[in-house]
Amino acid sequence: MSIVLTVMVAVRVWTWIGPAWAQPITGPLATVGLVLLTGLPPAFNTGIGYAVSSVLVIAAGYAVALLIPAARRALAAREFPTPWRTALVEIPLATVTFEEIAFRGVLWTLIDAQHGRVWATAITAVLFGLWHVSPDPDTRAQLGTVAFTTFAGVVFGLLRDLSGGVLAPFALHWAANGLGVLASTAVRRRRAGPSSDS
Repeated sequence: MSIVLTVMVAVRVWTWIGPAWAQPITGPLATVGLVLLTGLPPAFNTGIGYAVSSVLVIAAGYAVALLIPAARRALAAREFPTPWRTALVEIPLATVTFEEIAFRGVLWTLIDAQHGRVWATAITAVLFGLWHVSPDPDTRAQLGTVAFTTFAGVVFGLLRDLSGGVLAPFALHWAANGLGVLASTAVRRRRAGPSSDS
């Protein structure tokens, strides 16, 4: 367990100090290293129904949000210069792959084997929240981010338990982030008119 946490901390620090172009490479490589180190291959062959349902629920949520002025303003607050690349390459490779394998794959499995699924879900959720602490000096923003991602970690952990593998939480995690980028871009483009994307 300590070796797994050490690897995760090293990866997290690298995401802060390493170049942005390297992150989509770092995620998959670190994931493979973690799986080889622990001998715990992720279960991607279960939970397809949960995975599809998760993506549809998130997509429906964003569709509703696009109809609400306050939600549209919130979505448009952040700009993504290359939204399709961000949604389809950077988020799944640089973020979701390692986080889901590390938290819901390796850590969840190790803790579940020793203490049961309730503790596995709770501990990985708290660690997932702390994972999102950043060098940002805004304490209020930090607390909000940690609280939200801890809650998200509970949802991902429950989905891991219900589905029996990491595919469903992976799909939910990607949908929340990736579809959020595309929804944000749709709002900004509707306001500004068509623009190019790379």
